Amino acid sequence: MGDGSGDRTRVVIVGCGFGGIEVASELRKRSGSHDKGLDITLVDRRARFEYQAALPEILSGKVTPEEISADLYSFARRINAEYINAEVVDIDFEDRVVQVQTRTVYRNGINDDGTIGYDYLVLAVGGEQAFFGIHRAEELSHCINTIEGALETREALEDAMAVAREGGGGTVNIAVIGAGLSGVEVAGELAEWIREAHPRVRARVYLVELMPRVLPAFPTPNIASFVTRRLMEKGVKILTGMGVEEVRDRELLLSGEHRLPYDILIWTAGLRPARLLEQLSLPKERGWIRVDPYLRVEGMQDVFAVGDNAYFEYEGLRSGQNVEEAEREGRTAAVNILRAASGYELRRYQPKNTVQNPRAIISLGGGTAVMYLGGKVYTLFAYKLKKFIEHRYMRRFRI
Repeated sequence: MGDGSGDRTRVVIVGCGFGGIEVASELRKRSGSHDKGLDITLVDRRARFEYQAALPEILSGKVTPEEISADLYSFARRINAEYINAEVVDIDFEDRVVQVQTRTVYRNGINDDGTIGYDYLVLAVGGEQAFFGIHRAEELSHCINTIEGALETREALEDAMAVAREGGGGTVNIAVIGAGLSGVEVAGELAEWIREAHPRVRARVYLVELMPRVLPAFPTPNIASFVTRRLMEKGVKILTGMGVEEVRDRELLLSGEHRLPYDILIWTAGLRPARLLEQLSLPKERGWIRVDPYLRVEGMQDVFAVGDNAYFEYEGLRSGQNVEEAEREGRTAAVNILRAASGYELRRYQPKNTVQNPRAIISLGGGTAVMYLGGKVYTLFAYKLKKFIEHRYMRRFRI
């Protein structure tokens, strides 16, 4: 065994997003809270879990960082697991050890050489913002895929509004790049925030999308038409079929030689694999880890991958990169780890929220939302349902 602990089985989970948290929770739930035969170790460079689906509402002030985050040390103690706040820098799959660089003096579970041994490993490190090599895009953009990034963006927005208000003139131009789920939600929240918090400031929100319509990942155009109409009613200027070719100081060069001035640039276009994955010698599809029908990394018996960093495709269905799939994959991976450790046959994973048939609840600002399910659009109670799911999920960290 990777930790040389005899009959004890050690599961190391790298990444404490939705997928990693679900693996740990399900492992402990099924093994028993006081089961000493199973050691669970969580590793993440962050000290707090972040409910990413609610991050756009940081911009409008509808949620606070405390409401949508939770201490990982406390969570680990609650489920009788170990949490290590460290950066994973390499993994030796042959020797079954994870190499870390600690960010704190906390060293329980870490060997003297900075490694953590495992019997089963789960990779759940997610993805990062993609900038597609566009000149100066990363340098000049704000991102809202972390609480820190969302708070920095909110501060920049407030500063821009203050300058415009005190200067007595001028228009604040806010460009949101990418009209996927995050971009649409950010644009909606910003439009409502401007109307409610800064009614005397002239400000425009532009939503820029390379593809011909917003929400291009959704297979039917009805959701795109509905969202486009609602955002335009809120004053959002939607520019589709226009890619960003270059980012300059206070100006975007778009395809077709169009130029768009901006004061605040928010980048929500695309996701790329986490940098850790680039250095790991694993089977991949466009950088994402390929997994078998049981969520094991292809060709490996003791390494699983779940969530955004996993590429799962089986019988023509591919898992979407969304919270629902991350949680479902996490639960299945936990079951299969326990079955593998006991010598039982593993269970095949069945995706539900797929690329071919996605579903989502999309906030549009002002306490409104739209739900897309089975190719149809629903609005009744959609926002309340979205907030109910959020509050119910965060309760697991509070009790």
